[in-house]
Amino acid sequence: MAGELQAKFDNRGYKVFLDVDNIGSGEFPQQIDNAIKECNDFLLILSPGMLDRCSDEEDWVRHEIMLAEQYGKNIVGVSLPGFVMPEVLALPEPLRKIPEIQVFLWSHEYRNASINKIEENLVSFARKKKRSRRNLTIEIICGLVVAIAAWLLLSKPMSKPVEEPEVVTEPEVVVDDAQFVRDSFIQFVSRGDELLKQVENPSSEEDMLRFMECMNSYQSALNVVNKHPELRLDSYGLNERLDSLSNLRKQRLQQELDAATKLMNVDQYDFATFRFNNAKALATEADQPKLEAVARRLNK
Repeated sequence: MAGELQAKFDNRGYKVFLDVDNIGSGEFPQQIDNAIKECNDFLLILSPGMLDRCSDEEDWVRHEIMLAEQYGKNIVGVSLPGFVMPEVLALPEPLRKIPEIQVFLWSHEYRNASINKIEENLVSFARKKKRSRRNLTIEIICGLVVAIAAWLLLSKPMSKPVEEPEVVTEPEVVVDDAQFVRDSFIQFVSRGDELLKQVENPSSEEDMLRFMECMNSYQSALNVVNKHPELRLDSYGLNERLDSLSNLRKQRLQQELDAATKLMNVDQYDFATFRFNNAKALATEADQPKLEAVARRLNK
């Protein structure tokens, strides 16, 4: 995803900085800090569950978001299929402004429309529009992508030699906002339906994770509907489907924890760990106390 965004912005006259390609010698943390300090825009790719890791104070994702906020950067979010924004109180205190940022749904089918939406909300883009063609001081976006967290950072201008440019007229791109929103909604629902077929009877940790991804996709579809009420007719029955899956998740979570406890009582710790990992895959923040109680016994 980060690589695709890099290519798209490169083609539009921006330079995108990826750590795997552009980090040179020297101290990695300092180079990250400098890149964030010098940028205009911070493009945050939101994949499913990527904010969960931020509860760890040593996590790089958390560190970089905090730097972007500290330096007052324009933070723009790009939501991938399956991502659900956590409740404010579920986030660590330093990151509780994240739900307030501009977030745009990414559509694989309508990539150019997605890129247009993102670009229009960049500080760098606004400055670029004001420049004279003959001046050719091109706005450069320096994007920092942390490989494991999937980031982009967009940076300050860099001058090019002033030459008489060849004027290239780009084809006009007409973005149908209503169609883009509807397509995003359909994409989330279709993804949820596809995953649900695969996990009608989940039995492994992988199945449980896929089940949770299914619920996240449906929730993302409902989030689109909440912002665009004209889609309510298309979402008929989706709330009930998600409620049913939520109840099923709670029941199955409790079954797995109960099974793990019973297996520990007869010293079958390998099987207990298997069932516990199933439960962990189904757990939400509210379930952590239950998990911790069983985990303490397993660790002993």
